[in-house]
Amino acid sequence: MNISVLAKSAAILAATVAITGSAHAQSNWPEKPVHIVVPYSAGGNNDRIARTLSEPMSKSLGVPVVVENRAGAGGTVATGEVANEDPDGYTVVMCEIGTMAINPHVYSNLTYDPVADFDPVIQITSVPLVLGVGDKLGVSTMDEFLETARNADPEIDFASSGVGSAQHLAFEQLKKQAGFEALQIPYNGAAPARTALISGEVGAFLDGTLIPSIQDGEVTALAVTGSNRLEALPDVPTFEEAGVDGVDFTSWHGFCVPAGTDPEIVGALNKATNDAIAENDVKSRFAALNIGLVGGTPAEFTAFIEEQYEALGQLVEETGASQQ
Repeated sequence: MNISVLAKSAAILAATVAITGSAHAQSNWPEKPVHIVVPYSAGGNNDRIARTLSEPMSKSLGVPVVVENRAGAGGTVATGEVANEDPDGYTVVMCEIGTMAINPHVYSNLTYDPVADFDPVIQITSVPLVLGVGDKLGVSTMDEFLETARNADPEIDFASSGVGSAQHLAFEQLKKQAGFEALQIPYNGAAPARTALISGEVGAFLDGTLIPSIQDGEVTALAVTGSNRLEALPDVPTFEEAGVDGVDFTSWHGFCVPAGTDPEIVGALNKATNDAIAENDVKSRFAALNIGLVGGTPAEFTAFIEEQYEALGQLVEETGASQQ
């Protein structure tokens, strides 16, 4: 797939300029509710982010902002559906690391092109991941986990929110760097995957939604991705500190609309989202979940998606994570 930042940047240049204008950049838009499609089940970060932003965005746009959950096939079903929606600004999809940068390298029958079929609106988050375990493996430290994983027969299993999801690829990276095998158990979203971990249905889960469950004592945190410990989990080491180098995976989320959406509408949605994530209440709610906020322009998000597409495509190849 040939992806060009220059082509996409030209297409959204007017949207970038429009960001400083009113959220009602077009006099006749919006005239009805705006729908945010979350391609995963309720309860995961995609869902939490969309629902947290929907109210302040509604105030900014002057119409209701409605969140719809459409789970299936690692987010690909709903994302493909939105690609075929009218480019009228009334349907926005939560486009994230899995659907936009991993799935194109994992699924051979993807029904959408993550670049050609969408106009990026804004990057919303950057989220470190936490390796969590429940009671199934009987471990409480990274050393114990690695010893169990390396000697398990049959191999241990781990949850993901679907083939090609961030949790899937991050765990594949962990397997490669730490030298063990494990069986992926995919679920339709982070919430059912987290439930499976807590109930003992699966052994491990590497995700960004585990902090509340860790704080409640339902999940034990072993290590976190990134170069620094998390403020919410100061006693949990990074993977490097725990003796596993090269596990630096960070998840991310944003909004996209079908390709061909009026640049003024893209700019209006961008402004409404930037305004929402700047609110103190929104900042504090995301901080409690260890969700880092980003913001910025459509052009910046376009360039970021291209960079991630290339980098994660290489990681898929290196780890053998493709379903093919």
